[in-house]
Amino acid sequence: MDRRTFMMTGAWWSTMAGGAWPWLARAATREGTLAIVDSTLAGGPSFARYAAQLRLPTFETGGDIGALWYTTLAPLLSRQSGVIAASAPPALIGLTRASDYFVLGELVTRTGHVLVAHSHEPRTGSTAPQAHVVFAFTPRLSADDPSEN
Repeated sequence: MDRRTFMMTGAWWSTMAGGAWPWLARAATREGTLAIVDSTLAGGPSFARYAAQLRLPTFETGGDIGALWYTTLAPLLSRQSGVIAASAPPALIGLTRASDYFVLGELVTRTGHVLVAHSHEPRTGSTAPQAHVVFAFTPRLSADDPSEN
């Protein structure tokens, strides 16, 4: 096992989320946050455990982020934003392939969510694992809302 694989699959997510990626930790603790994970990636199972520790509803990409969006995520976002007016709409955090992140980003920004930040792990060689992105999308709030900063 190489060092990168060890770091991505170790019990490192909770430390990393709060330390190196404070934006991910903030989004993960928002009320109603949803987690999206591709468990076929090196860090996928660890990310799923991190989301489970936080008791976040977690959804597997299943190889088709578009299908996940239209069958599960879009209805959840529209139902939560329409029914629970006093509660803030949920944030989305996740670990996916770069291509799934791109498609999800196009879809989720149309719902009024903004990208808080992302961390991209590039593919470095033909034998390297699939490139992945760790991200957080939060609902667009009013300009004077301090939780967006």
